[in-house]
Amino acid sequence: MTTLRMAAAPLLAGCAAVLLTQAVAVAADERARVERPETSVAADVCAGVREQTVQVTFDSSEALFVSAAGDRFLASDIQMPMQAPGQAGGEDAGRNTLQAYLESQPDLELAAVAAGPENRWGLTPGWVFVSDDGHSALLQEQLLKAGVAIFAPGHAGAECADTLRAAETQASLARAGLWGETSPRLVYSAAAPKSFSDASGHYVIARGRIVSLGKTRSTRYLNFGKYWKTDFTVTLKASAEDDVNTALGRSGWTLDALEGQVVEIRGSVQERDGPSMVLRHPEQLVVLNDKRAGRDGQSSN
Repeated sequence: MTTLRMAAAPLLAGCAAVLLTQAVAVAADERARVERPETSVAADVCAGVREQTVQVTFDSSEALFVSAAGDRFLASDIQMPMQAPGQAGGEDAGRNTLQAYLESQPDLELAAVAAGPENRWGLTPGWVFVSDDGHSALLQEQLLKAGVAIFAPGHAGAECADTLRAAETQASLARAGLWGETSPRLVYSAAAPKSFSDASGHYVIARGRIVSLGKTRSTRYLNFGKYWKTDFTVTLKASAEDDVNTALGRSGWTLDALEGQVVEIRGSVQERDGPSMVLRHPEQLVVLNDKRAGRDGQSSN
């Protein structure tokens, strides 16, 4: 009997140690859940692993987010549309709108992580997080849903672009913010080049049917009219064609198949032989019918 008790003692001690280890692990998991804020889908798919996140404050004088070390971040992949010349707000409208939005929620904590390399002005495009009551969300998504910004692809990957575009669509359908106003104008018809006369230098959305495609050794052209000297045109570098085809492939298209298709393109308008845009990021362009699903007016992007 004594022998059995002596043999069982190590076994019981081992079981107790295992149970104690499991209890400690569970407690650690629960503590991590409390300490780690719940994050939105956009925050996860756009920023990914956020090991380099830093706390920031908003500098209203420049509409930037500044860390204690002096790093300056601008909110990536959105544009705060400016009013047309001579209208209330002018070039300060975007900055004032962002300031008003953040001041309406004074208890928010702000943090940022780089979305791309520092530019020549010493500014780093960043994903900006707003945290409150244990929940962390992406500021860019919140601004798009509120209709105070439009999606301006610059660093977003495919899944991130889908999420941010969906946030913008939500605001558009609800006529929220800018989408319920008559000015500034956000969407232009690519078939009406004269309508772009007030859009030069502004970031806008254009929609229309591609009439023809052109190419040189270095450049691809999307022509939205028969007269390239006056009609709306989109250009992209030939070296970017593979990336554009990868993005278009999600809805079943390739660049060479776009003649006759209705598309949406967003970017800064330039006056160069008629209004034009430069496609610098593949997510600037989407086809407005999904070839795979065969549904006109639908975009999978």
